[in-house]
Amino acid sequence: MVIDLIIRAGTVITVDATHRVIADGAIAVDDGRIIAVGSAVEVADAHRARETIAMPRGVALPGLVDSHGHAGHSLVRTMADDLDSWMTACESLYLHGATPEFWRAEARLTAAEKLMAGTTTSLSMLGGAGDTIRVDDPAHANAHLSGYVDVGLRSIVAVGPGAPPFPKATTAHRGGVAADVATTFDEQMAVVKDLVREWANHPTASIALTYPTMSIADVDASLDLDALLAGAAEIRALSDSAEILIVQDGHRADTVEASSRLGLLGPRSVLSHAIDLSDWHVQVIAAAGAAVAHNPSAIYSQFGRCPVPELIEAGVTVGLGSDATAPDRSADMFRHMFQLTRYHRADRRDPSLFPPGTTLGIATIESARALGMADLIGSIEVGKSADVILLDVDKPHLTPFSHPVHQIVYFATGADVDTVIVGGDVLMRNRVVTSVDVAEVLDEARTQQQLAFERIGMSQPADRIGLWDAVRYPDGPTISL
Repeated sequence: MVIDLIIRAGTVITVDATHRVIADGAIAVDDGRIIAVGSAVEVADAHRARETIAMPRGVALPGLVDSHGHAGHSLVRTMADDLDSWMTACESLYLHGATPEFWRAEARLTAAEKLMAGTTTSLSMLGGAGDTIRVDDPAHANAHLSGYVDVGLRSIVAVGPGAPPFPKATTAHRGGVAADVATTFDEQMAVVKDLVREWANHPTASIALTYPTMSIADVDASLDLDALLAGAAEIRALSDSAEILIVQDGHRADTVEASSRLGLLGPRSVLSHAIDLSDWHVQVIAAAGAAVAHNPSAIYSQFGRCPVPELIEAGVTVGLGSDATAPDRSADMFRHMFQLTRYHRADRRDPSLFPPGTTLGIATIESARALGMADLIGSIEVGKSADVILLDVDKPHLTPFSHPVHQIVYFATGADVDTVIVGGDVLMRNRVVTSVDVAEVLDEARTQQQLAFERIGMSQPADRIGLWDAVRYPDGPTISL
């Protein structure tokens, strides 16, 4: 029997249950699945392949998994310099300036960036969060997912209705004509259900659900608590019947309590950020079987601490997220792995926290588990999808290469990724993307950003106030740079 592919590498980091690191290793792939993992000699003796990819000074590891992000953000990186203005601009753009063409162009751009940095699976909210999720028309989510399908990465997009009161106002653009749109809860849910049905059996793209993250005070002050509870119940029922995730953004202590009260916490729930949690909140999440997407590079992580050690100790699955690429981040999950170690070590004054193997596991198999995909991706094991990346370690910052996991987590970057394989398909080889024309993707992104800006009467900020402001300390001197 001749199989499809053999991948040979100087080192194979499996991230399997036994944490195997195989020197001069190989992976056999057929029909998109891994059928053997072992030494290069063993695999070569047992299998003949139509194609062999060999990198004697390369490292093979599972494709990285980004457990939380936002569709749209790659085209809003330059909208404003201060956070409040940026958030306001995002809301206007996503609800009133974006078209399906915008979402597709942004998805292709983001997917290309992720692909070239070694991320093979990611989850994104369709917009910001809450009432900025674009569900007045299924064309928006369809365009986003089709963009990822073009590039070849695995993608989950989270969609869901807003919170009362309704209707919600958006703007549709058809044939160059803008039209005001007002959608009810039932109309938004009809769009969500259509999307769930349409993408139910796609091999690489799927739908998750979301519902606005609210505080206890928000719930208690709701003008229509019955409608709020009914909406949450409908989302939970759809999650249960379709067996898909409920993803909520921007969690902190009081919002965990509110989501519990609304009945949104369960084994298919993913809570992003999850800062300032008490021991009681940690136990609530653990008891529900919910997962947490930790985003150590996000602005939200500067507002409060995500207690990842306590969550893991309580048995909560914690994945790693980029929180998307705006306003000040990248899609490079190697950067976020490094940031994870510094974030928690600085907080605890303990440099032994999150050793490199644990950190790599959070970015791969634990993120896959958080997304309910650990049986398919996240490690290099027989039976799993062949989602594999190869890093070129024949570089000054990775030489001499003698301590693979340590050096990959602390020193490697997305720019070291040489080859990317998803489901056995080679999407990038020798840092050349084979699935799409990257130059075309970049041109399309520039065009769609400009058109979206024009629709809401916005231009790139010309006066970059604050970029060179003095460093301010609340109880000390002001230092001018």
